Amino acid sequence: MKNKLYKRLGLVILFLALSVYVYGQGRVVQGTITDDQGEPIPGTTVAVKGTTIGTVADIDGKYSLNVPDRGTLVYSFIGFESQEIILGNQSTINVQLTPQISYLGEVVVVGYGVQRKSDLTGSVSSVGSREIKQVAIASLDQALQGRASGVQVTQASAAPGGGVSIRVRGGNSINASNEPLYVIDGIPIFPNNATFSPGNTGGGQPQNALANLNPGDIESMEILKDASATAIYGSRGANGVVIITTKRGKAGATNVDFESYYGVQQVARKLPLLNAEEFAIIANEAREGRGLSPIFSQQEIANFRNNSTDWQDEVFRDAPIQNHQVTISGGDSKTRYAISGNYFNQQGVILNSGFERGSLRVNVDKTLNNKLTVGNSFSISRAVNNQQVTDQTRGGVVNGALVFSPTLPVFDSEGNFTFDNSSIPGSQQVGNPVQDALETLNKTVTNRFLGNVFLEWKMIDNLVFRASGGMDYQAGRRDFYAPSTNNRGRNAFGSALVQANNVFSPVGTLTLNYDKKFEQSHLTLLGGYESQSQMVDFIGASATNFPTDALGSDNLGLGQIVGTPFSGRNLWRLDSWFGRVNYTLFDKFLFTGTFRADGSSRFGAGNKWGYFPSAAIGYNMSNEPFVNNINWLSTLKLTSSWGLTGNQEIGLYQSLSQLNTQRNAFGSVIAIGLAPGRIPNPDLRWEKTNQVNIGLEIGLIEDRIFFEAAAYYKRTQDLLLPLDLPRTTGFSTILQNIGSVENKGLEMAVNSTNLTGAFKWSTNANITFNRNKVLELGPGETFRLAPGTGDGHLQIGNSSILQVGSPVGSFFGLVTDGIYQLGDEITPGSSSFGSVGPGDIRYVDVNGDGVIDNNDRTIIGDPQPKFFYGMNNDFSYKNFDLSIFIVGSYGNDVWNVNSHELYRNDGATNNIRGVMNRWTPDNPNNEWPSSRTRPFVLSDRHIEDASFLRIRTITLGYNLQTSGINWLRSCRVYLQGQNLFTFTSYTGFDPEVNSLGQNPIGIGIDRGTFPMAKSFILGVNFGL
Repeated sequence: MKNKLYKRLGLVILFLALSVYVYGQGRVVQGTITDDQGEPIPGTTVAVKGTTIGTVADIDGKYSLNVPDRGTLVYSFIGFESQEIILGNQSTINVQLTPQISYLGEVVVVGYGVQRKSDLTGSVSSVGSREIKQVAIASLDQALQGRASGVQVTQASAAPGGGVSIRVRGGNSINASNEPLYVIDGIPIFPNNATFSPGNTGGGQPQNALANLNPGDIESMEILKDASATAIYGSRGANGVVIITTKRGKAGATNVDFESYYGVQQVARKLPLLNAEEFAIIANEAREGRGLSPIFSQQEIANFRNNSTDWQDEVFRDAPIQNHQVTISGGDSKTRYAISGNYFNQQGVILNSGFERGSLRVNVDKTLNNKLTVGNSFSISRAVNNQQVTDQTRGGVVNGALVFSPTLPVFDSEGNFTFDNSSIPGSQQVGNPVQDALETLNKTVTNRFLGNVFLEWKMIDNLVFRASGGMDYQAGRRDFYAPSTNNRGRNAFGSALVQANNVFSPVGTLTLNYDKKFEQSHLTLLGGYESQSQMVDFIGASATNFPTDALGSDNLGLGQIVGTPFSGRNLWRLDSWFGRVNYTLFDKFLFTGTFRADGSSRFGAGNKWGYFPSAAIGYNMSNEPFVNNINWLSTLKLTSSWGLTGNQEIGLYQSLSQLNTQRNAFGSVIAIGLAPGRIPNPDLRWEKTNQVNIGLEIGLIEDRIFFEAAAYYKRTQDLLLPLDLPRTTGFSTILQNIGSVENKGLEMAVNSTNLTGAFKWSTNANITFNRNKVLELGPGETFRLAPGTGDGHLQIGNSSILQVGSPVGSFFGLVTDGIYQLGDEITPGSSSFGSVGPGDIRYVDVNGDGVIDNNDRTIIGDPQPKFFYGMNNDFSYKNFDLSIFIVGSYGNDVWNVNSHELYRNDGATNNIRGVMNRWTPDNPNNEWPSSRTRPFVLSDRHIEDASFLRIRTITLGYNLQTSGINWLRSCRVYLQGQNLFTFTSYTGFDPEVNSLGQNPIGIGIDRGTFPMAKSFILGVNFGL
């Protein structure tokens, strides 16, 4: 027995010795493990498959391991897909791990906290830093376009630093703001505070105060859409909430990241206008039709054949865009930091326009002990915005480039600017657009500080107290000067305006958060108090009649005629109490209840406080046996919510009476006094939005295909609208809570991982259907026209109507029915818009009274899209990656105001080239009227379908191998094209347009708007 035992023991020892010998013949393999963003993943397990040989990556993601000559290495870390690599002869193996596809396991930011997506009952969309970086943008809100279902982003101006208009599940208000609330690192901000009113000096395109903030600092953006998610913000949640979290440091080695790109922009589209020869022919024909002598001789027309000015080419230019950012981040278990500096410069595709920004951000977190943590988020920036004048009264540079006569040169024979087009009889007097662009100053400089500090105290287990205080401070100045040398400043002999404002908005927040996990449930309680106020002071002065243009707006004292100076100060305050309860049972049954009480200084004495509750339930069936037994179904979740939110974004002091300054002349003496300007309404209260939401989430094949859908209904009541008063009261209107609007819709999103392995392909797509309708207006009212703005012949604004049963901002005008032909019966005096004859436009007598007049106007278009969408496809193969991002809209109309002038064919302005196919006795077409002067009448001829599909970006990148470079962690170079192709039937510069900016009613109007640019960009990102 002993001999047998010894023999067996000897065999075991021999086997072990051979094993040691075999593995002892191995070698050392080392490398670095990173995520898909190039960040190290400390703690990653590296093991030889089928053995106990292994190690763990250090804090920098580096590892070193003795391995056999043959075998397979397995890399694994929680939250990432495991990766296997067969050992070859290499001694260095760098690995990039891919995040696991598990959407319900994600953590999303909600109001005053975070939640697992699996526990979420509200409707929340997320946009990460990766998506934000895919588009070269000046403003963070531009990054939302096409990225989230239910969120419609419209470019109010394509000018650098220009504003956008955002609608979350449609527009709720008619008189108040429809823009969402933005919360940046816990500070609610107000995008429009730093803008300046145009006054009577020409103004500019809508500005965007969010452009002062650097998009490169953003870690994530969460868009809260339904009332369950937004009710925690109460009186400011009706239009949705965008929560923005900036990048913070992580424990580990110090990382230095550099991002840079440079590109060239070009006007994406020019309009086909008449050349000089064609213009001269049309102008002569129009004058002869009126019994006047022609302007141009036949010899002049012949000379124009090779001597024409393309004013679009003269005004537009190729313009550079560049962005450079350095970020330093890192820390240890006690202190973590992220510091970034950014410089952004985008020159406009119109002469003398551009936006420039410099910013610095410092985010620090410090763990003092196991109970206390403190931190800060500080950002400072300076932005300079040179805007081209594009006011609606005088048309601006873009309008001038379209209507100015192509028969005139930029410079006259003496080398001076051709002043205007007055040399052409009967022309619409417009200044030389090149001169106006180069010589008119319209610059805004804004300095901004946005920051807060916080303290977190773990009072006892599961209970955390947090106190934070912050402020948003903006100081801005606008300088306008139109010199006496150009058309805009000629009559005033130089015109100057200087405006300055300061915006100070402090906020303080106290919260208690209780988070307790029980055996089969999870309870989270939140309670808090918040106070925010804002003070704005402004001052301005103007002057005209300057003896010299040399100093511009720097010395208003030189002006011999001084305008009335203006100044003012206003203040508002909002105090709030809020609470939320989240309860999860068996990881299946979900409940959320929220309540907020807001007290605002904006409203009447009896309605200072508003109360905003919400409730939501959810059923996460993913853990149910009947779901687990279905192999291809990984996630199934249903949610339902109801809530009440408010809108306080109206003008200040609207509930109070007002005294206005009055000036009256008594002989040669100006007497200044005060007079009542507004009747008070102490009952003024919030606009309230009730919203119901039903959501569905489905994950297939371990969430490789993840589908989300939500159906919603919103009804906004107590709209803040002016109610007409009898003239005997001494006032024309009073602001009251009357009327209601509804929005209802369906939104869907899908995220799919289509291919894995060496070649990867993933898709993110979303689509939203929304229907907007006016339900009620004032007592007895079925419709009201929007107030008009503009010059004498183009009243922009009163073309839009509010009509019960129709969408907000529907277009209101005449319906056309072709063109009168020779032999048609025409009743004299049948039109209040002048005499008509063959070759004139035929309008439909809608009311049948035999006369064409304003009573025949009807709804002729809808600016609201039937649906809008976005889709991004990401491809990668080895070190190459390709991204294609498209956005689009369908079913919305645009009023092409430019076409009113470009289709006149009367010699007063230049025209679209199509008028060469005008009606004549020999060409009796039904599309283009004859050449003659006509009144400006809004009709369906100028309402165009603005549906479009745009390839927003195409990006091709390459990740360089950095394994042999110790000091280089990652390096990526890329080429990007933006706005390369737009498929649309719209005939203007761009179908995605809104000249009136964020006006709640004046939607989809295009006049003289800054044109869209396409860009070609080369960029590099590398980490040290």
